[in-house]
Amino acid sequence: MKKKIKGQRILVVDDTLTVRVALQGLLESMGLEVVLAKDGLQCLDILQHDTPDAILLDIMMPVMNGFEVLRWIKNQPRLEDIPVIMQTAMDDTESIKRGVDEGAFYYLTKPVEVELLRSIVGAAISDFLEKKALREQIIESENPFGLMVEGTFRCRTLAEAEYIAVRIAKVINELIINAIEHGNLGITYDEKTEYIDNGTWHSEIERRLALPEHANKNVEVKIKKYPDEMTVLITDQGHGFDFEKYLELDESRFLDNHGRGIVMTNTFLDLQYLGPGNEVVVTIPLE
Repeated sequence: MKKKIKGQRILVVDDTLTVRVALQGLLESMGLEVVLAKDGLQCLDILQHDTPDAILLDIMMPVMNGFEVLRWIKNQPRLEDIPVIMQTAMDDTESIKRGVDEGAFYYLTKPVEVELLRSIVGAAISDFLEKKALREQIIESENPFGLMVEGTFRCRTLAEAEYIAVRIAKVINELIINAIEHGNLGITYDEKTEYIDNGTWHSEIERRLALPEHANKNVEVKIKKYPDEMTVLITDQGHGFDFEKYLELDESRFLDNHGRGIVMTNTFLDLQYLGPGNEVVVTIPLE
C-alpha cells in the first residue's frame, strides 16, 4: 500500500461537477485535504488567501481557461513555486508543451488513471515540500557570495547536495541531485520512476551510497562570480548520459512523475553540458 500524504492541501479546479466530486474522493483517499473551485475565477479568488501544496488544473474551462490561470499563478511570487498539474482531455503535444513551457511541471490527461493520479500528485507534493524547506533555508541563511570570486564545493549525499544548493540557488538543486543519483550512483530514468512511485527513492539512494564502489564518489560544484552573472560548474564521476534528449520535454515523458528538472532549468537559465554529459555549466544572472 502506498504511503498517504497526510495533512497536505490540493486545490482542484474543474468546471464539471462530477469530475470535481470524483477527484475529491480519490485525493481524499490519499490523505489529502481537498479544496474545490468550479472555474478559473473562483480559483483566483481562493488563491488570494490560500496557499495549497499543489493545484490540479483543468485547461478547457469557460471565462478563464487553464493556461490563463497558470500564467497568473506563475506571476505571483507567493504562488509561483506551487506545482501545477494540468488536466485536459486534449492529448496533442502542442497543448502539453505549452503548459510545460508556462510552468506546469506535471500533466494528466482525461479520463484520469487512478494509479497515475496517485503517482503524479504524490511526486508533485513531495517535490514542493522539499523545495519549500529549501526556500526557507535560503531565506534564513546569509548570502555568502558578496565577496566571492571563485569557490569549490564537494558533496556525496543528498543532505550535502541540499546544503550546497541553498547557497547557490534553488534551481541548481535539481542538477546536483541528478549528478548524484544518475551520475555517481547509476540510477536510471526508469528506475527512478519506479522508486518515486513506490516511495523508495530516498532509501534506494542511501542504500547505494553505502556500497563500497560508491564510497569515494563526489559531486564537485565550482562557482565563479562576475560583475553581472555567476557560473556554476557541476561535475560528477559518472560516465555521462544522453543529455540532449532531456533538454526539451518530448511526448514520451509527458505523463512521467519526474524528469523535468533539466527542462525547466534550461528554459529559464543558460544551461550547457560538456563532454559526455558528466559536466554541466549554468549561468545565473545577478540582476
